[in-house]
Amino acid sequence: MTRSANMAFYTPHMDLDLRLVRYFVAVAEELHFGRAAARLYIAQPSLSAQIRHLEELLGTQLLVRTTRRVELTPAGALFLAPARQLLAAASEALRAATAPAPVRVATIVDGLDTLPKILREMRRLHPQLDVAQGIAGMPRQLAEVEADRLDVALGRRTRLPVGLAGELVRFDPVRVVMRADSSLAARDPLPVAALGSARWVFGSTEHTPDWVDFVVGFLKEAGVDPGPVRCSQVPLSAILEQVSELDGVSAWPVSCPDPGFGLVVRRLVEPTPVFEWELVWRRDAASRPAVTAMRAAARAAADRCGWLDPGLAVTRAAA
Repeated sequence: MTRSANMAFYTPHMDLDLRLVRYFVAVAEELHFGRAAARLYIAQPSLSAQIRHLEELLGTQLLVRTTRRVELTPAGALFLAPARQLLAAASEALRAATAPAPVRVATIVDGLDTLPKILREMRRLHPQLDVAQGIAGMPRQLAEVEADRLDVALGRRTRLPVGLAGELVRFDPVRVVMRADSSLAARDPLPVAALGSARWVFGSTEHTPDWVDFVVGFLKEAGVDPGPVRCSQVPLSAILEQVSELDGVSAWPVSCPDPGFGLVVRRLVEPTPVFEWELVWRRDAASRPAVTAMRAAARAAADRCGWLDPGLAVTRAAA
């Protein structure tokens, strides 16, 4: 028989699975299974099945699901506050344990070399630390750091909320990728204004709106109107496919990999745009081992790779 909202959720002899509690809290806060699944980095069907399993264990319904929305039942509303307290207590217990918690970090797009080089230095400096890595655009990363679901964010330098602090870690000169048989490929470097008639391919305005704004910004600075922003999928491979198929061009920072057969990269001048990478953390978490380790690793990578060479930050005139 299903228990009422006024009765205990479980017997004193039942052990709650913290993973199931964490899943419930995510859905309760998002009130959307898709967003909660993305936040947890799991598949939506798996999340739905786990929530049903938790409800079966507790003997009561926690959520009302319809095709349009998700709502808490009275029992779910009563369960939410102690569930959060349980997760907070568990997190504190992990931090107090001898083994350090994994460093929680995300990268903007898979394939860029900034985060891998920082993590390589961290493994050298702090081999005892594990890393839990995901993929998220910078706006979402900042929200996750504020919510204490990421230890650090790494992406475009921006104006930060009051509770966050940041440190510049890299000047990343931006170039342009195009087909090798393009008429523009014969010029290197290329003035940005020479790309006025090119067909531009952008990243996702939903995933990386800050990157799209950056590219549109330096194009307009040079008097180039790129026209409607054509949004590709997030992977770099999707951008390269569109560049090749559409005979287009796309901004391609030094941190990007070699584009592969049939495509070439050309330098940009007038201006030479520079993407500034910043490491961001919560001010009240500045002394955490995860944060101090990532800051030390980022500085080591910057020193080893010359990322903060002042010459990289200077807009250069055409050669």
